[in-house]
Amino acid sequence: MSVKQQLEDLQHGDISDAFEAAQELSSRSRPPVDETIAILNESKNAHNREAAAYALSWVLGRRNQRPLEVLLATFDKVEESPSVRAQALEGFGLQRPTKRNRLWSRVESAILRGLADRSTEVRFWACYAAGTLQVQSALPKLEELANTDSEICPNWWRVSEKAADAIEWIHGRETASRLPMSRGSKTQVL
Repeated sequence: MSVKQQLEDLQHGDISDAFEAAQELSSRSRPPVDETIAILNESKNAHNREAAAYALSWVLGRRNQRPLEVLLATFDKVEESPSVRAQALEGFGLQRPTKRNRLWSRVESAILRGLADRSTEVRFWACYAAGTLQVQSALPKLEELANTDSEICPNWWRVSEKAADAIEWIHGRETASRLPMSRGSKTQVL
């Protein structure tokens, strides 16, 4: 499929087409970063913006900090859909900036704010980012969430479980794999 068609699907496709296009675009040797950013900033549908954020999350191994800067700006838009802001948080974990990165303090601050967000989905992915990036300053809030937040992130599992996993990751310990659950089921551990 051509880049032009993939960008069209990313911007206007249904959720399935948009995410398929995002995967294909992000795996290109030269992903169309500027066009993807434009879609993230301009698309009318939240699922298209979320797919664009997903594509930017996977633009890895480059000295270009622009995708991470854009994901930070996306997270900071409090009027943005929680699913898009959550995808930005997942992107921080996928981008894996280090503490020496010039954007580290902004990433850390965004993660800490995400852990206290009203949205279950945002809190869940903030836990993921905190654990993946081993954000030590997040430990007190992660402990609180692990003990109190029983909300289920759609198609995943409880925030409390993700917070507990994040605590383990920060301490350098492995965790059991989990199967996604629905609101009425119990978590299955592999």
